[in-house]
Amino acid sequence: MSVRIFKSDEHQSLFDKQGFIVLPFLNPCELEELNKIFDQLHPETNSAGFFSGSYSSDLNYKKKASDEIVKKFSRSYQELFVDYTPFGGAFLFKVPGANSELAAHQDWTIVDEQKFVALNCWVPLCDITLENGPLMILPGSHFKNLNVVRAPTLPFFFSGEEKMIINELEPMIVKAGTAVILNQSVIHYSLPNLGSTVRKAITAGIKSKGAQMYFHYKDSALVKNELEVFEEDDDFLIRFENFAEDIALRPKNGKSIGFIPYTLPQFKGKELYEKIREMKTSAGYKMKTNPFAAPPEILVAKGKEKSFLKKLTSIFSN
Repeated sequence: MSVRIFKSDEHQSLFDKQGFIVLPFLNPCELEELNKIFDQLHPETNSAGFFSGSYSSDLNYKKKASDEIVKKFSRSYQELFVDYTPFGGAFLFKVPGANSELAAHQDWTIVDEQKFVALNCWVPLCDITLENGPLMILPGSHFKNLNVVRAPTLPFFFSGEEKMIINELEPMIVKAGTAVILNQSVIHYSLPNLGSTVRKAITAGIKSKGAQMYFHYKDSALVKNELEVFEEDDDFLIRFENFAEDIALRPKNGKSIGFIPYTLPQFKGKELYEKIREMKTSAGYKMKTNPFAAPPEILVAKGKEKSFLKKLTSIFSN
């Protein structure tokens, strides 16, 4: 079932089909102001790798950044969305270097996706190229096509097969101020920033109006295939004191509403390849590779060697 969140029928239809949509978002003034706010809040960006404001232990910083982002995004939110509630935002940056890659993943399940929708609005503050670490997406990998619960204490349905996933991702090469709006369930990843400057961006969330926020927790000590579910406040994503440690623990905040039975589906090898193909095809995209295809038959008859070598060369030059 499609959950309405976009005002435009065209936007809603494309989002439902792909699991994401790329739209103009910030005007030049808003872009300039957010770049200034970024620079004020991050006087130094010399830490290595990838940084998200969510990782910070400074609640005042996180709240200020979130409030400023929501304020500057409000015009576009009002123009694009209907019956929605913002649930905060954070600045992201990638310092140049090979260790600024962000692993392939899906964002957590934070609303009842049978009834509501939660979106991630990813907006770069600089032009994005293949060199400076673009966001990459697997079209069609959203909740509509595969219903899985995502939580930091659960593996992904594709765990152990990340290479196959990455090979099929589509890069979002967009201009500064453009929004890549993706369903929380869409698989995404980003390449390392191999450019010469810091790659700055914003991630901000909106959800269906009235949707309760949730956090799912799997206790590794329990043998049962079940998850504990917590009701959370709308700003819970910025309230982790030590993000890296706290997300692996039973939540300190929120209200437990009990347990639900759950077994995560796992896809490997050809089964995963077929699932990826099913997803991409439904989204209107073609597969890029086929690691399971039979190797081309070597032609040895006279006069055919040259044509075969020519064909083989063309394959690897595409």
